[in-house]
Amino acid sequence: MNRFFYIILLIIFLTSKVFANNYICDAWTNTLTLEKDKVTFTASIESGTLNLRSSNNLPQEIPKFSQLSLSLPNYDLFLSPNGTIVTATPVSDSSFLIYVFFPNIERRWFWFSKCRLIK
Repeated sequence: MNRFFYIILLIIFLTSKVFANNYICDAWTNTLTLEKDKVTFTASIESGTLNLRSSNNLPQEIPKFSQLSLSLPNYDLFLSPNGTIVTATPVSDSSFLIYVFFPNIERRWFWFSKCRLIK
């Protein structure tokens, strides 16, 4: 039984979704209108922190950084200081989808984008 527990823990830790790297991301898309923001942005993940940067400003509600809170088999869950929830869902070994939810603001839409590894 003990060996089974360690194998499960090892599988969980070895199947981490997003590794410490830099990514280029498509412009943000609004889920309600499907309108895209005008500029792309970069994402970097290091030591459990997700940082988002853009040459122009990010949309007002998008957090510039968030901290890894929970790592599940299908996605990583990040929380920002203002209560915004960011998830990173793997698409392949070199790309992931990023979603930004706003539980502290009453709205029916959120932002999403696809990020690809910069080599």
